[in-house]
Amino acid sequence: MKQRILGIILLICIGQVVIAQSVLSNTVTIHARNQPLNEVLTIIGNEANVTFSYNTKSINRDTLVTVNAVNKPLSDVLRIIFNAGYEFKESGNYIIIRRKPLSTSGIISKSQAGTDYYFISGYVVDDETGQKIPDATIYEKQHLIASLSDEKGFFSLKLKNKYPKAFITVSKLNYEDTSIEVQAKFNQKVNIALRRKDVPFENSVVIEQRLVNSNQDTTTTLEEESDADNIEKKWIGRVLLSSKQRIQSLNLKKFYTTRLYQFSFVPGLSTHGRMNPQVINKTSINLIGGYSGGVDFMELGGVFNIDKKNVKSLQLAGVFNIVGGNMNGVQAAGLFNEVDESASGVQVGGLFNIVKKEMKGLQISTLFNKAKTVKGLQIGFINVTDTNEGSSIGFINISKGKKHRRVGFILRLPRKG
Repeated sequence: MKQRILGIILLICIGQVVIAQSVLSNTVTIHARNQPLNEVLTIIGNEANVTFSYNTKSINRDTLVTVNAVNKPLSDVLRIIFNAGYEFKESGNYIIIRRKPLSTSGIISKSQAGTDYYFISGYVVDDETGQKIPDATIYEKQHLIASLSDEKGFFSLKLKNKYPKAFITVSKLNYEDTSIEVQAKFNQKVNIALRRKDVPFENSVVIEQRLVNSNQDTTTTLEEESDADNIEKKWIGRVLLSSKQRIQSLNLKKFYTTRLYQFSFVPGLSTHGRMNPQVINKTSINLIGGYSGGVDFMELGGVFNIDKKNVKSLQLAGVFNIVGGNMNGVQAAGLFNEVDESASGVQVGGLFNIVKKEMKGLQISTLFNKAKTVKGLQIGFINVTDTNEGSSIGFINISKGKKHRRVGFILRLPRKG
């Protein structure tokens, strides 16, 4: 019995060692003389059963390489090919090759500020290539102040001496966020280095790995979902929102904060400035139109309201409302309402209403109503739904149910349980 138990423990230990074994410890034999780097890595990848990826801005794939190795660990072979300025990171059967960080984020200099404001300025760079990064979002969460780096990677923030310290965060699509702490009342110059996420993007290459006993080549790619929020995809978003607002929305997809209220004249000109799309407000008042992260109580717009996420309670606009998330409560506009997720309550549009998922409650317009699922009542000249568990009253009612498509003078009542 004891021998059996000891045998099981031994097998588990051996299994753990095998699992823990690094891909970089695989042995490789290669003889190459003045061959392009990408060809050498392809040969190594086939033998070690790994795939290499790297940034072509920092590594030239056409560099000529000479290497001779017999049954050497993969890590040693890579050290022969690349100098000490590079590092290798495993991700499954992928080996990511990158330069070691060239610089770290920090304060370069500071001087006493003579007013109620102080300035934080500097450059955003790629920590691997050292290249300046344009269109990065630099922001301070407490002040809700934001800026975009220019084509040379330069930025400047003007902050009030309201708090003893400030935390400057830099976000850029496809890069990891970086933050630094700065002291108030001092003008400071900083250098902020961003590290690219460990997946290849448009400037990266994944070395092809040829199949054994096959003439076919396969290329494996790693991708990160980088879709913009739905609002930025819409034609009305491209018309009403500036390119800087759309870029910032891409950079700050995961950052949202809350505030009691906001006032805006037009998108981008508001009490929260460029950060307004990342703020979920209790109350939002928009003289002409506003672009917010969401609303928890009430939103009024002279012409329009645009919200990236959810809206609750009341939303009124002179012309239209667009909600990227869910709408719960009363939504009314002179021309139309559009909800990208589900709506619950009352939706009133002068011409039409659209709910892309489920509508619970009343949907009413003079011309056209559409919802994927209706649990309530639609009233309009034309009503369209995939499945109707409520009632549609109009000149033309279209229901794409399981049974068949219905078009015409139809009043469809709820099915009895």
